[in-house]
Amino acid sequence: MLARSVLAKRWQQATIKDNIIFNWIFGENPTLFKGLVERLFETRVGSFESLSSERSFKDHRIFYRPRFDTYGEDDLDNIINVELQNENHHDLEKRIAIYQASLTQRALLSGQSFNKRKQTLIAFLCDFDLYGRNRPVYKLKTTVEGQEDILVDRGETNVIFNLKATDLAGLPADYVALVTYFNTGQVSDEFTVAVDQEFRRIKGNDTRKEHYMSIESILTMEKAYARQEGWDEGRDEAREETAKALIEDARQNHKDETDLLATLKVIFKDQAYIDKMLAKYYYQ
Repeated sequence: MLARSVLAKRWQQATIKDNIIFNWIFGENPTLFKGLVERLFETRVGSFESLSSERSFKDHRIFYRPRFDTYGEDDLDNIINVELQNENHHDLEKRIAIYQASLTQRALLSGQSFNKRKQTLIAFLCDFDLYGRNRPVYKLKTTVEGQEDILVDRGETNVIFNLKATDLAGLPADYVALVTYFNTGQVSDEFTVAVDQEFRRIKGNDTRKEHYMSIESILTMEKAYARQEGWDEGRDEAREETAKALIEDARQNHKDETDLLATLKVIFKDQAYIDKMLAKYYYQ
């Protein structure tokens, strides 16, 4: 585990471009998520009864299922996923394809006409320029080879946003305000004021600080294991040791069970695994 002083410094320096902070702000606030989506896709969306921050569809033991940063389904038949990507792992296009496939599985009920397919929208906010063209927005389209003016409508929208772009001319003012806030923290309209208020509320919350420090410590450890040979075996052992340490700390220090569950959910995602660890180390 990292020293608390290091974790505390990370918390102090964390901005809205920190994945954990981003997830808390937009994954827990339907109004802010709606505002974010409308500015990114330049379209009106419906209301969100509920959102999922760090939602996982890992319901298969063999095939990969993605874990989403923020996920929502509105009342206008849109399924929306917004991701924050700070590092270029050179696999973004393939990742988008897998994410889109997972959303598509939820876009049509058994027996429905294909024309009833829900619209699926994915946005990646990248703190780097994926294609090196200094374009602020890269909209991915499917066309017919040799007839690129023919667009194939699959009910999918995939957009990559370059937060590093320096030329924002011609873009909507509300999007420019949003990007400016992400990069500088400067508020300039009603929406960025609301986002900044939520950001400051979270940063001023001691419980959130403790959650953040726990999560950061785990993520750092998992990255270290990922660099080792025998990654899968080492990580499985590390995950259980981490869960055990968090649970025992909560028991010994009489910490609130709700806070413990929230921390475990953010770190491990898999509810079945969390239940297993609680049964093993908490409910004794």
